[in-house]
Amino acid sequence: MPSSPPVTTTVAQAPIWLLNACNALDFLTTEHPKVMTTLSAVLITVGTLPSIPGISAGAGGAILASHAVQAAGAIAVGVGQWLKSAQDSTAAKAGEVAAQPSGQVATIEDASNRR
Repeated sequence: MPSSPPVTTTVAQAPIWLLNACNALDFLTTEHPKVMTTLSAVLITVGTLPSIPGISAGAGGAILASHAVQAAGAIAVGVGQWLKSAQDSTAAKAGEVAAQPSGQVATIEDASNRR
């Protein structure tokens, strides 16, 4: 019988705000998927605004053309795409679970309570 490799446990410390943020995002993803989809769409849209030539050349163009705003826009797009992919994978997992038979039999009754 071959021996199994030794198990290695790694302990990492993370700030409490990061754990709370991850828990909140997990809750929103599972309980409110439409909110997360909307949030990701808003982040992607807002993040692309500084890169649109007509907007960056108009009023406030100097501000929108700055490197800091461009970087913030790129980060917003990245976070929005990450949220969208996380939501898509969560929805796919939920679909797989729903597609599996549960072994329960449904009873259908009509208005006169006949089976």
